[in-house]
Amino acid sequence: MIDREQINAAAERFEQRKKRRERNERLIKEGRFLEVDDPERVETFVERERASGRSPSEEFFTDRIAGPVRKTKLPPSARFERMIGTNDLLGVAFLDQGLKVASSVGRIWVSVVSGQPQAFGTGFLVTPSLLLTNHHVLEDTNAARNSVVEFDYQLGYDGLPCPTSTFELEPDRFFVTSEELDFTMVAVAPRGRPDRPLTDYTWNPLIEAQGKIIAAQWMNIIQHPNGEPKQLSFRENQLVDVLDNYLHYKTDTAPGSSGAPVYNDRWEVVGLHHSGVWDTDKSGNILAIDGSIWHENMGENQIKWIANEGVRISRVIGHVHSQALTHEQRALFEATTQERPPMPPVISTPRNPITEVATSQTSGDGSVTLTVPLTITLRFGAGGPTVSGQTQIDGMGGPVSRPDTSKTTGSTTDKVVLTEKDVLEAAKRELSDRADIIDIRIGYLFKNGWITNERAVVVTVRDKKPPTALRESGIQPLPDSFLGFPVEVTSPSIEDLIRLTKGSAIATEAFQPPAAKRNEITYVPPTGATLKKVAETMRVRAHVSPDAGWQELNAFLKSVKKTLTVAMYDFGAPHIVTAVANLGKKAGFKHATLVMQRGESVGEGTKADDLTDQETVDKIEKALKAKFDNAWVKIGKVNGWVSSSYHIKVAVRDSSAFWLSSGNWQSSNQPNATPYKEKPQVRRWLNEYNRDWHAIIDHPAIAKTYETFIKHDFDNNQVSPDEAMDLPDILVPAGFLMPLEAAKKFEYFAPFDESRKFTVTPLLTPDNYHEKILNLIEGAQTELLIQNQTFKAPGDTHVKLKALVDAVMDRIDAGVDVRVIFRVLMPKDARDNLTALKDYGFPTSRIKIQQRCHTKGIIVDRKRIVLGSQNWSNDGVSVNRDASLLFEDAPLSEYFRAIFEHDWAYQ
Repeated sequence: MIDREQINAAAERFEQRKKRRERNERLIKEGRFLEVDDPERVETFVERERASGRSPSEEFFTDRIAGPVRKTKLPPSARFERMIGTNDLLGVAFLDQGLKVASSVGRIWVSVVSGQPQAFGTGFLVTPSLLLTNHHVLEDTNAARNSVVEFDYQLGYDGLPCPTSTFELEPDRFFVTSEELDFTMVAVAPRGRPDRPLTDYTWNPLIEAQGKIIAAQWMNIIQHPNGEPKQLSFRENQLVDVLDNYLHYKTDTAPGSSGAPVYNDRWEVVGLHHSGVWDTDKSGNILAIDGSIWHENMGENQIKWIANEGVRISRVIGHVHSQALTHEQRALFEATTQERPPMPPVISTPRNPITEVATSQTSGDGSVTLTVPLTITLRFGAGGPTVSGQTQIDGMGGPVSRPDTSKTTGSTTDKVVLTEKDVLEAAKRELSDRADIIDIRIGYLFKNGWITNERAVVVTVRDKKPPTALRESGIQPLPDSFLGFPVEVTSPSIEDLIRLTKGSAIATEAFQPPAAKRNEITYVPPTGATLKKVAETMRVRAHVSPDAGWQELNAFLKSVKKTLTVAMYDFGAPHIVTAVANLGKKAGFKHATLVMQRGESVGEGTKADDLTDQETVDKIEKALKAKFDNAWVKIGKVNGWVSSSYHIKVAVRDSSAFWLSSGNWQSSNQPNATPYKEKPQVRRWLNEYNRDWHAIIDHPAIAKTYETFIKHDFDNNQVSPDEAMDLPDILVPAGFLMPLEAAKKFEYFAPFDESRKFTVTPLLTPDNYHEKILNLIEGAQTELLIQNQTFKAPGDTHVKLKALVDAVMDRIDAGVDVRVIFRVLMPKDARDNLTALKDYGFPTSRIKIQQRCHTKGIIVDRKRIVLGSQNWSNDGVSVNRDASLLFEDAPLSEYFRAIFEHDWAYQ
């Protein structure tokens, strides 16, 4: 039956989603099926399939969506194993299950008067007592009282009509409806005419859990189109878009019918069909399938539908849950949320537990099958190695050992497939008593220093040593594999080290994911201060470290006449401390202000001789006396000025010029050298010191803007060092998974120095950075280059970081040349971050690791450049204090682009 109001609303939603849908359809057309839906939904779907024992394969998607599968954004848990036996849902079992669930679908006679209905609709049983259909089919209890549902209205195998049964509806017993979601759930009489129990018909459990289907898959609809005999539409509707409350699916041949169930290929209900989007001519007339103008007397099955819309079944369940039901009503409804197949599984051969003998077999895909007589299949990783050694798994009745492949299995019976979670739990039970092990998890195998698609058991140890050294210490080396998974051994992360040396409380405070509500920092911007775009004449002297960093910073500090205002995350390089202290020797010098975060990382490597924060403050205070003030910024997610880092790197000279950078005033960022001037040039500086981007800008208005914000930070943070967050000192070992190759060409870059009109926007967090950067990324047309110390995959509560990473991935989908360089301090951190990005769906082929990358820069289309201090972590782009500059300038963009290309090639 047609409901124009619902169709118009569906058409409006369809038009609003045009951009996203066109993107999805393009990916489907290109065969990139696993990239269509959100990575989280894909992973949830795969994990749910695995948990049910179905182990979806790449063939699973290929069989259901014509064309090859491309793996650019395939989440890790979607590394599919091969399907075998009855798991092939497009075999006979698929048709058999479809015919069985079809008995739950009936034709609704709406508002019957004198034996004649006002309209027909479709409905289906969702418990042994409840029927689900559309609100526009049964709008209220009065309509339901005067309606009936007819089952078995269909043609038999001989082409003749089957005997039918009709059942009255009982809205007084149960009736829940929603006009917005367009559904009605109503009770059905337990017996119908002729005398037949409702229990003769199967019913469809409604599963609220996510992961039942993902975009790009085909769906199945069982319906009574136009009130006609029951029809099954197999694989005629392809899911192209998932909205908050609705599913959009396209078809060339098969419209849906109001109130019909929409199934996935497991015959689970994923949607309630309620509307279509019809095709129209330029005058707005509805078109028929033959191209003529459609009229109502033709019937809805003659409309030329361009899309169908269904209500997500999880939203229906959620709405009913929210209603004030009686105890009896809730008992009727709760029956539908039981996650079980609508029909018992088909078992081809009955088991005889007395005569069957336990056997085992290994298949070519690495799975292990034990028949005891219950068949248990252990399958871990497509094509992975078989089980090595013996491992006891609780509840399995004995060790799982390397099986004898010459034996044969007994008859086929029920199968239980252990998931990755099962393997992880078994590994923890087996290995967790070892004192040298810190953590065990499921991750990926790394080969030649880079992430692969092969899943692995990843074990973090306190001190990673070669097997010989372990044996000499009396420690048994870990096995090469565990239950078919390769075993990867990693060193600790920074968080691990803090947890080990300072305790869980400090580690949790420093590294816990931000809470969903993150508005408890006390920061407020200074009154009247604005961050406006400026298009004026100024001098811009851009440069990078280690090439020319100290040369330019030293000249900047020597040029200070009266005042210096500094906001700095880390400040301990002796030569920079001395340069600031020497300002006191200038006759006209008046005052220096320093705003810092408490907590340093010194004493090792290039920072071996750097001063602690307190030593820095003490030395400058001794030299400048009353001409110096400093403030320690209060850090904390609750009642802190900023959340986790006062991470800014800005110095303002005489309220007229400023230095802004990604680099701290530490020796690792600003070595006391000028490598680009050395003859001959040596590679050491590039290998051992950080890559940072800097700019010195002569422009009084922008300088005063930054000075206003820094002094506002100073005024609001008159606290003692002990009140500021003090992270523990950690000696961070150098190096990463991929060693530098000495044969690669290297280059140092001279500064960029021009005085002319520039267009620049000052950026700060927590003020305007996120909005400006999101717009910048979304506007990239040809090229997007990101070089950042930190480029993290977003977590569940990382709303702002997720928006940025999603925007980058959308640019990849749009064909933009996207490349990312990042650095993680510890090998395990790098591994974990790459794993998280791969899990999120980010193509790791777009990533390179730079050992000393400390830059926070973005280059867009060779004409826009961002440099500054914001790391791409959720706090870094949202609730910390950081500063950047956004230039709209092609020559400056080309300068930094050349440096990016050098660093990309160098890795």
